[in-house]
Amino acid sequence: MSDRIIKVNELLKEQVARIILEELELEPGTIISVISVSTSSDLRYAKVYVGVLPDEITPLTLKRLNNNTRSFQKRLSENISLKFTPRLKFYLDETEKKASKIDELLDNLKY
Repeated sequence: MSDRIIKVNELLKEQVARIILEELELEPGTIISVISVSTSSDLRYAKVYVGVLPDEITPLTLKRLNNNTRSFQKRLSENISLKFTPRLKFYLDETEKKASKIDELLDNLKY
C-alpha cells in the first residue's frame, strides 16, 4: 500500500469520525468507533469499518450510517481536498469478535 493511500485512509478515518459525531443522532448510550478505512487505489471508494456498542443496535446503526453516506460525503468534500471524494460504505469491524472466538477455542483445547 502506498504512503499516499495510508495518509488518505488516516485522514478519512479522522474526518468521518468527526462527521458522525456531529451529524448522526444516536440513541442514548450508543458508541460508534471508526476502526479503520480502506480506500481504493483510485480514491473513488472507501470502506469504513466501525465498531458499535451495544451489540443489539448494530444492524440499525449500520443501516443509518449507510443511509447517510451522501451527507457524509458532502461534508467530506467541504473538509478535505482530494481529486475525488470517495464513496463511503460502512461495515462492521468484527476483528475483536473473531479474536475473542479464537481465544475461546484455544482455551477449550484439551491437552
